[in-house]
Amino acid sequence: MERSILLAWVAGLGLLTWRELQVSPWKPPPPGRYLAASGLYAALGLLASAAPKTAPVAALTAWGFDLALFLQVLPQTAGGPVTTQQNTNQAPAPEGVQTA
Repeated sequence: MERSILLAWVAGLGLLTWRELQVSPWKPPPPGRYLAASGLYAALGLLASAAPKTAPVAALTAWGFDLALFLQVLPQTAGGPVTTQQNTNQAPAPEGVQTA
């Protein structure tokens, strides 16, 4: 079962990279996303090796996170849909003036 979690980890990092490169082609994901994802899969791997009865559940959970990442149903902080940032450094428009 640890092999299944390892494969889910590799697939998850691949999905993170692929989705980030779809939004901005020459910019890989920030290292924090890789660290958070790796920590999650490491915890599932520890759970599977510490309690062998929970190994199938840990493996299914790992693949479930990959499926959620693929379907883009995770929140933004957990690797959810990547959005482009808008420039918030602009001064607000005066009253009565409409901006495009």
